[in-house]
Amino acid sequence: MNKNTPILIIGFGSIGRRHYANLLKLGYKNVWVYDINQRRIKNYELRITKLSKSNLQNFKIVFVCSPNHLHLKHALAAVKAGCDLFIEKPLSHNLKGVAWLSKLARKNRLINMVACNMRFHPALEFVKKCLQTRKLGKIYSIAHECGHYLPFWRKAEDYRKNYAAKKSTGGGIILDDVHEFDLLFWLNNFSAVKKRFLIFDHISDLRIETEDMSLAGYEFDNKVFGLVKSDYLQKYYSRSVKIVGEKGNLIWDYKENIVWFADEKRKNKLLTIKNYDSNEMYVRELEYFLNSVRTRKKTENDIAHARTVLKNCLP
Repeated sequence: MNKNTPILIIGFGSIGRRHYANLLKLGYKNVWVYDINQRRIKNYELRITKLSKSNLQNFKIVFVCSPNHLHLKHALAAVKAGCDLFIEKPLSHNLKGVAWLSKLARKNRLINMVACNMRFHPALEFVKKCLQTRKLGKIYSIAHECGHYLPFWRKAEDYRKNYAAKKSTGGGIILDDVHEFDLLFWLNNFSAVKKRFLIFDHISDLRIETEDMSLAGYEFDNKVFGLVKSDYLQKYYSRSVKIVGEKGNLIWDYKENIVWFADEKRKNKLLTIKNYDSNEMYVRELEYFLNSVRTRKKTENDIAHARTVLKNCLP
């Protein structure tokens, strides 16, 4: 594999454009684009206007960045064409066909990965290491929260026309916030789920068909309790994690970007990250995936792993 390896991005919305820019930044020169909305790609010389097996066989790697309900369709087409595969989160909007996709990718010995850029955030990597070294002793609970007002997500677009607003396109805060579910399972070393509950509804005046609030709780086999609270409603962007252990709490807030340790006597800064460029985690995610393609080493968030998360966050 070299920097002239033919790569195709399917879906050229905001995340597709981000990956495109980052691939160019990393020196990849043969990056093509496809979008069902041809106006999005009309100014790009390296573009295809139709998805077919013969077209897909011209590429070594395919990035699936289309709306959620099309992920499986586009991923299957890429796998059948023999392409290594990067799928944007979530893996799909339901479980139909996901096991078959995983089996086919494994049978064809294709490298595959589902997006998990938050795992590459330095603060969360630090938190993961703290848990691995048992700085908190026994872990009792891991709680994640993420909330942001849907009309603020992509201000250039009418939120009512966005995939997030429609059931048919796999929208809703649960799938939009699958990162927090992934982080919960990742931080807890993918311990099996013993019990779970999921509460969700559309409770605001937002003109959408999908849920805008959800609360998910888990009891894992290792006796850790997990919580994920998500919403489309907070006017002030919120993303955080709190871990409760026998020796104290570990706390991180996305905007503050400080990892705190707190117990009865003190609250100490364990890590401070200043002026962090959030695009860095996307770049590192790409570097990790592309290195896996180069070395033919299985990724840590392949389709099988992502299926476990998807299964446990769907209603």
